[in-house]
Formats: sequence, structure tokens, C-alpha cells
Amino acid sequence: MLPSLAALSEQRRAQVYSAVAALDCARSPVPAHLFAALAEPALRRVVEEVLAASGRVLIICPNGMISGYGDDIAARLADDGFGILPEVDRAVLALILIFSVAIPRAEGELPAEAPWTKGRPVPNEQFRGCSVPPGQVEQSLRRLADADLVRRVPGKGLVPGAQFHRLTKHATTFLFEQLVLLADPHGSLADSIRRRRAHQHHRTNPETSP
Repeated sequence: MLPSLAALSEQRRAQVYSAVAALDCARSPVPAHLFAALAEPALRRVVEEVLAASGRVLIICPNGMISGYGDDIAARLADDGFGILPEVDRAVLALILIFSVAIPRAEGELPAEAPWTKGRPVPNEQFRGCSVPPGQVEQSLRRLADADLVRRVPGKGLVPGAQFHRLTKHATTFLFEQLVLLADPHGSLADSIRRRRAHQHHRTNPETSP
């Protein structure tokens, strides 16, 4: 048992476990005031330690909190082949993210701080003419919906699903930048992203730079 947990009374340990279970199982961010271990800063630190012991972190959202994998753990899992979508699913999901989030943000319709799950619904007609055959698009959408990566808004279309609540700030920023590079590779924002990344690479790996 973690020392911070062992130092708590049985009642307060139960409050921590209850909060951790809610963070791990919830589909949407959990309002902090519903759990003593999230509302009280001292207990929240213990919650973070319990999450960290399993490679997870506490993610603060505008409307609550939820858990997700830390950036380093997510990278290691991906390197080992865990959580990697099939190529066709990645293509379909990328289209949804571009039309639901990237373009509306560029147009000022979607604030940068808005949850991706509140993006502009993408109608099925948007997939017409794309390189993925219609039958494969429908199969892919079913798989993405089962994984909670997309959600259908009745009568309107598709938006990113609840799993996007679990992205860290770094992961969210990186993913949005990847969408920019994909959607407008020759634009000024894409150039800015590449310059910044090249500068960061030079600072962290000076021996590999020309």
C-alpha cells in the first residue's frame, strides 16, 4: 500500500478508492464536488498518487475530472502495439476530427478550450468521394463507436466520442497539430508547427542536429 494511503483512516481511504473508481469508469468528467477525495486538495493528491502507481494521471476538464494514461505510458503502450487502430479506422477518425474540430476551430466556431466532444457534427455525406469505400466507412464507424471514439448526434452526424476526455493536455495539443499538418500542410500554421518542433528537437538532441 502506498504510504500516503496507509496514513489515512479507513473512511478516508474508502473516499480515495471511490474517487479513483469513478474517474476510471466514468464516460464523462466527474464533477469534483461529488467526491470528497476530489474536492479536498490533500486527498486529491493521494488520488493522483494512486493513479500514478498504475501509469495514469488526473485530467482536469472544464466540467470536472477524469483519468487517463500519462504521456510516457501511452507512448510505451503504442510502441508495444496496444491501442493502435487499423489503418482504415485511423483514416475515418482523422476525417471526423478534421471536419468536427480542426476546421471549426480555425474558423472560430469552436473555442480552443472547448471539449472535442462538442465539435461540429459531421454528416455521413462528408465521407462521399473519400478514398475509403462506403461499406468500409460504415464498418469503421461501428468499430469507432464501439470504442467510444465517435458518437452519433441524432439527425446531425458524428462527433468525437467520450474517450477524447481522457487525453492529456500534451496529447490534445499534439493531435490537433497533426490534424493541421494533415489538413493544410503548406499553410502558415503548419510551417509554425514544424519550426517549433525542429527547435525543440534541436534543444533536446543537439548532437543529432546539423
